[in-house]
Amino acid sequence: MEKIENLKWKDVTFESIEIDPDAGVVLVSVEKFSSEVENLVSLLEKETRFRVIVNGAQKSNGDLKGKILSLLNGNVPYIKDVVFEGNRLILKVLGDFARDRIASKLRSTKKQLDELLPPGTEIMFEVVEPPEDLLKKEVPQPEKREEPKGEELKIEDENHIFGQKPRKIVFTPSKIFEYNKKTSVKGKVFKIEKIEGKKTVLLIYLTDGEDSLICKVFNDVEKVEGKISLGDVIVATGDLLLENGEPTLYVKGITKLPEAKRMDNSPVKRVELHAHTKFSDQDAITDVNEYVKRAKEWGFPAVALTDHGNVQAIPYFYDAAKEAGIKPIFGIEAYLVSDVEPVIRNLSYDSSFENATFVVLDFETTGLDPQVDEIIEIGAVKIQDGQIVDEYHTLIKPSREISRRSSEITGITQEMLENKRSIEEVLPEFLGFLENSIIVAHNANFDYRFLRLWIKKVMGLDWERPYIDTLALAKSLLKMRSYSLDSVVEKLGLGPFRHHRALDDARVTAQVFLRFVEMMKKIGITKLSEIENLKDTIDYTALKPFHCTILVQNKKGLKNLYKLVSDSYIKYFYGVPRILKSALIENREGLLVGSACISGELGRAALEGASDSELEEIAKFYDYIEVMPLDVIAEDEEDLDRERLKEVYRRLYRIAKKLNKFVVMTGDVHFLDPEDARGRAALLAPQGNRNFENQPALYLRTTEEMLEKAMEIFEDEEIAREVVIENPNRIADMIEEVQPLEKKLHPPIIENADEIVRSLTMKRAYEIYGDPLPEIVQKRVERELNAIINHGYAVLYLIAQELVQKSMSDGYVVGSRGSVGSSLVANLLGITEVNPLPPHYRCPECKYFKVVEDDRYGAGYDLPDKKCPVCGAPLRKDGHDIPFETFMGFEGDKVPDIDLNFSGEYQERAHRFVEELFGKDHVYRAGTINTIAEKSAVGYVRSYEEKTGKKLRKAEMERLVSMITGVKRTTGQHPGGLMIIPKDKEVYDFTPIQYPANDRNAGVFTTHFAYETIHDDLVKIDALGHDDPTFIKMLKDLTGIDPMTIPMDDPDTLAIFSSVKPLGVDPVELESDVGTYGIPEFGTEFVRGMLVETRPKSFAELVRISGLSHGTDVWLNNARDWINLGYAKLSDVISCRDDIMNFLIHKGMEPSLAFKIMENVRKGKGITEEMESEMRKLKVPEWFIESCKRIKYLFPKAHAVAYVSMAFRIAYFKVHYPLQFYAAYFTIKGDQFDPVLVLKGKEAIKRRLRELKAMTGKDVQKKNEESVLEVVLEMILRGFSFLPPDIFKSDAKKFLIEGNSLRIPFNKLPGLGDSVAESIVRAREEKPFTSVEDLMKRTKVNKNHIELMRSLGVLGSLPETEQFTLF
Repeated sequence: MEKIENLKWKDVTFESIEIDPDAGVVLVSVEKFSSEVENLVSLLEKETRFRVIVNGAQKSNGDLKGKILSLLNGNVPYIKDVVFEGNRLILKVLGDFARDRIASKLRSTKKQLDELLPPGTEIMFEVVEPPEDLLKKEVPQPEKREEPKGEELKIEDENHIFGQKPRKIVFTPSKIFEYNKKTSVKGKVFKIEKIEGKKTVLLIYLTDGEDSLICKVFNDVEKVEGKISLGDVIVATGDLLLENGEPTLYVKGITKLPEAKRMDNSPVKRVELHAHTKFSDQDAITDVNEYVKRAKEWGFPAVALTDHGNVQAIPYFYDAAKEAGIKPIFGIEAYLVSDVEPVIRNLSYDSSFENATFVVLDFETTGLDPQVDEIIEIGAVKIQDGQIVDEYHTLIKPSREISRRSSEITGITQEMLENKRSIEEVLPEFLGFLENSIIVAHNANFDYRFLRLWIKKVMGLDWERPYIDTLALAKSLLKMRSYSLDSVVEKLGLGPFRHHRALDDARVTAQVFLRFVEMMKKIGITKLSEIENLKDTIDYTALKPFHCTILVQNKKGLKNLYKLVSDSYIKYFYGVPRILKSALIENREGLLVGSACISGELGRAALEGASDSELEEIAKFYDYIEVMPLDVIAEDEEDLDRERLKEVYRRLYRIAKKLNKFVVMTGDVHFLDPEDARGRAALLAPQGNRNFENQPALYLRTTEEMLEKAMEIFEDEEIAREVVIENPNRIADMIEEVQPLEKKLHPPIIENADEIVRSLTMKRAYEIYGDPLPEIVQKRVERELNAIINHGYAVLYLIAQELVQKSMSDGYVVGSRGSVGSSLVANLLGITEVNPLPPHYRCPECKYFKVVEDDRYGAGYDLPDKKCPVCGAPLRKDGHDIPFETFMGFEGDKVPDIDLNFSGEYQERAHRFVEELFGKDHVYRAGTINTIAEKSAVGYVRSYEEKTGKKLRKAEMERLVSMITGVKRTTGQHPGGLMIIPKDKEVYDFTPIQYPANDRNAGVFTTHFAYETIHDDLVKIDALGHDDPTFIKMLKDLTGIDPMTIPMDDPDTLAIFSSVKPLGVDPVELESDVGTYGIPEFGTEFVRGMLVETRPKSFAELVRISGLSHGTDVWLNNARDWINLGYAKLSDVISCRDDIMNFLIHKGMEPSLAFKIMENVRKGKGITEEMESEMRKLKVPEWFIESCKRIKYLFPKAHAVAYVSMAFRIAYFKVHYPLQFYAAYFTIKGDQFDPVLVLKGKEAIKRRLRELKAMTGKDVQKKNEESVLEVVLEMILRGFSFLPPDIFKSDAKKFLIEGNSLRIPFNKLPGLGDSVAESIVRAREEKPFTSVEDLMKRTKVNKNHIELMRSLGVLGSLPETEQFTLF
């Protein structure tokens, strides 16, 4: 701490000034206070930003301590003393009760304390024991806390579910207070969880909206589970225990109560026109379905959806409203930017700059609201002919004492104003100074409105002058991040100035204006009227957006809204998606525009003191004016109290009536019920919202509740009914019911697509199966073609066929995904290699054909080799027995979902090809919406706990988590999905568009709607990137063998799925007795375990294992058990969805029912009692029925066949072309390949593998490292080796074969990377390296790389420097 003694300043002698920079405090000791002391203290605080304490008190508040004690103590001395320590105020309180009492009082006295204390003051408590006599005389003893009150309930016997009946007094979760005793608790059920174990336990979560409680049911679980549902109100009776610090009710009885819901009992209902959902930019927690359901329960005829900045909820909202039978009104609360505002206002004549007189002015005021705040200083500078010719300056005494905050901001103290003139005296004089001039100011609306309002108040004049805003000029003429006066002055190099004093601000603003005049002249603007031309150059990012509600009136309006939303994301996104006012004017047809909340243009202008004529001009833009309940503003809102808001709303009502505009009362809904406020608080807590805990009443209100709120404002029943009921219903009646999506496919138009698909299909069918076709083939082809063509899907097949052919012609195999392999037409067109016919033989020469109906063969590849009985040629074997229904539904009308796996390095080319086919403006990436997952929601709630200091019960945490889960977080794109817009449509006929995650650098546009919602209306092509086709391409390049020609029944290849014998390695040393390391889909530890347990002997069994491994609850706790218990073999269990349909039809079930059962089971919905009964009639085994009940998700067989086919081909090369396999594997999948470790040899590799296998909770990198090292070890055990990277021989990225070894590429060197590796090869191709010096000079290699290369022998005999010789 530094100390200065006996310092003299002006007429004051300071005994000492001590500065403590660590604490941020300046201690001033002075004999007595005066205005000079006050001025110095203000200057010190402003310059140092430290707290200044004078004689132990801050600034002039010598009695600050007394003021705080008086404010907080009242008549009872709860606080013994007040002490300042740096930026801390320590309250020494007399006991714990006093601390609790004062803590509560701090909230209600926040405003007064803010006036007394400087910003950033931290208030802390110190509990001290009071003296005994003081305690007896003055401090009241803590009142005995009342036990929380329960309620007496009259309960009807028919509502009782089981066990003990409720006690006489019933509590709610927030009122329970005694443990280890019998208690009855009433609450609403918000979660039910069943825990299976040795004893089944049912957890019921109850809430009263303030807190929540877990209730555990141990007896009659099945009965209880069947009788209560989410949303029920129950009384649970039992023992209330403290379990791990958590109150828990051990339930002995449950009684169900009629739910005491909020209901709308008004005979005529209101319509809510302003509501936000979970899609509203992490600001609301209203669930779309629950919102519509509540509106339906209350009898609302219509409701609107107005999320912040997006319309992504529209498809879900429409479906919910349609089902509920109420009218959905689509809308948005837009971030509107007024790019059409004039730079110069009220101009009624024209003049050159030289002939005009300008007065640049600035005011210092007591606050921001001209209705209640006052002008305390005027500074003005007059300009004529480009020169400053006069100044005006005065301080003004306000009618009441200025606040501490105003004084801190302006540097003007009350003492400075004591002897000054009043505004009544100053204004007439100042108007004389302004005569015949044009006003100029920075953010001119503020100063102009203040001046105009006070002229009206003082002189009764409706005064008006032209004025120019230098803020608007700056946004037109300069490109900056901030346009504050300080920033503009700095940008123009106009030097330092004393901000927040009126004359200083006016002087520097005059310099800014003169500079702007020079700049305008250079671009040809020489007259006042020409200034408006600058509007077109205003930077929209510099304009502050305000809220505006836009509702869709009809189909045209919906399309226009989609265009506006698209532009807001693609063209004008800056912090938020901005809609320009000019764009809204241009695309306004079919839209209704509302003034929105108090953050709207109209509300802001009213609060900032705009005149009635100004407000009328603003209001003309809007179709309706919104007012809201006073309590949608938080009680402690700093800049706005409710009385002021009431005045504003009444004024807006009068203006709207004058303009014949509707006034509507809206709720600004962000959650459904008052008790949900805490859920929104938890959502906002981690987002930096400092006032998150004090939630305004943003819940959905009944008609009666809204009428009550309207009466608070207007105190007139007729007006209340008008704004709450009549006008919202009138607006709803003006709106047509619009269907956003037709739920029917709009495929792109390809001329003669139907004929082309039929022709190509039949041509290929005849080539393979002969003409005439075998009956089974003919019937299947005809059935599929009829379904495809009649439903308009031929174009989808044709697009996929062209994509696959293009990739194949460029040398890249394409793998199919999903159920497309269920379609024989897809197979014949070359879209998929999967043949869905039953296992069969066919002769390539004479077209002999035979279906094999033998349960031993589940796949054609497994059939024994045979020669054609007709011509003697070797027969081809094919067919996987997959029904077409799994692809396009039982009626063949389901939109076919064709998913294709392209090589990762070819995917972008495939996407470009689709764009070339249909045009770039008709192809968009499939958009996705990412929401807050349950685990992330827990993080939000924990942040709420930390910031509030409140420890939540587990049950209450669950309640808040459930509210936050599902809130939209960001957007993205499907990894390969492309949405195709037909040529005769625009994308805006279906969806807005945007960048994924609002990333302008993404280079692609996505659909604004999640692709799942528009899947039925638009063709979606899934062109995904995958390693396997790249793997196959590299193997083909290395071996010259076409992978599509390899024998799919090769016994050695099949054998590695059940042993390591074909690899010739020791299973103990390899630590695996199957040889599938590195084989896609079969190399993981989980699937290898399945292989060991099942020892598959056929291709069909591999398909079953693939299906089992990709399903959920299909292998574990299901098929595996039936096999181990001897109920079934691998060939019998349910492995794929098709197994269910095939098996049941084989048993004699009607095909449509078999299809329904398959669909139910594959989606995890189990089977109904009726389905179960039908299965038993057909003597379906009990294990099969139980298996159907346990399954959560089932894989399609066609997908499994496609995966296994690709894996089998790769496995073939592993067995027969091992080095080529390993070269391809490490090149493509060897990201975690560590040459330093690998070159140390087998034992080092084994040690590292043991370390990795012992780890728990491995991340992706560690898992990949383990997989790579397993393949490395296998390769070495097979007798092959690795060669270190060589500066003369290695490739940049590929492992090269040299004899029986693989040469490691440069990019596997730690820290080197692809870019450096490629630079080495490029330079080497130009000319050989002559030295290390030459290597570093011509490549991106650095010193660290060189050191690593030396240690591994990469550089060989390369000399360090250039060697020159004369001979």
